[in-house]
Amino acid sequence: MGKIKVGIYWAASCGGCDVSLLEIDEQILDVAAKADFVFWPCATDTKYSDLRAYQDGSIDVVLFNGAIRTQENHDLARLLRDKAKHLVAYGSCAQMGGVIGLANLSSRKEIFTTLFGEKSLWPQEESNQDGYPLHLPAFLERVLPLVDVVDVDYVIPGCPPPKEMVSKFFEALLEGKLPEIGAVFAAEKNLCDECPRERKEERITRIVRPHEIEPKQDSCLLDQGIICMGPATRGGCGAVCPLANMPCTGCAGPTANITDQGATMLNAIASLIGTGLEGEEELEAEEAILAEIDDVIGTFYRFSLAASIFKGAQREQRG
Repeated sequence: MGKIKVGIYWAASCGGCDVSLLEIDEQILDVAAKADFVFWPCATDTKYSDLRAYQDGSIDVVLFNGAIRTQENHDLARLLRDKAKHLVAYGSCAQMGGVIGLANLSSRKEIFTTLFGEKSLWPQEESNQDGYPLHLPAFLERVLPLVDVVDVDYVIPGCPPPKEMVSKFFEALLEGKLPEIGAVFAAEKNLCDECPRERKEERITRIVRPHEIEPKQDSCLLDQGIICMGPATRGGCGAVCPLANMPCTGCAGPTANITDQGATMLNAIASLIGTGLEGEEELEAEEAILAEIDDVIGTFYRFSLAASIFKGAQREQRG
């Protein structure tokens, strides 16, 4: 039996996902012994022409990291889907659009105007330099998660995926025991289920940012007024951020029964705030507490805006 053929592609992302593959310690030796990386532009000298030459379905698995921001990302996603038996959304950006998806708060025109100024200075898709034609891939109007372009077989979430999830995937791949299509290589339950901090179900009477207080190590961060996305986020990472006295930011994505991660967490926060007052005084107090949230979209949709129910800023269509 020949080696497993693996492909890796880096779309619109920071590059951390590629590095995270090396964090599985000595297991990387097992991967190297049983797999060939037949397409990995970040690490090997492979060309798109090499990829096109492969027969459809001839690559056993492709790990696709990064969101879809350009036409090149879009086209490669479709090409890799054809060439791969199994396509994996690797990391938060591929899964949900990731931090890059926050760009959906602005239009393409607004982004280019901010970066380059007047329209005459904007990058052109087609140009000519010293007689040589140059081509830039189109900058799409919106950031898209991978699943909005092609069918995805598996998801390895995280920003970047933690070694526990990556190791679990490679173990299944190398042993020929990949689960049913649609599996997410993370816990089914939320992060709170594996977090050692004690939740006392106290009412939230104020909202603070992590740098504004010294959090108690054994107490739930929500109880202390720090917004932690644990209730709306899959576990499987070992609650590494809360253990480091930092709140979960939601990078592993929503649990299976959640449609919109941000909306679910907003609903949870709304149900937890309160001061014990009554009537109009309580409503005013609750509004004051909610007003302490510094950045609603960045807090509740840091990784999932592009995959949310509204995808980004909504603009009135005229004409």
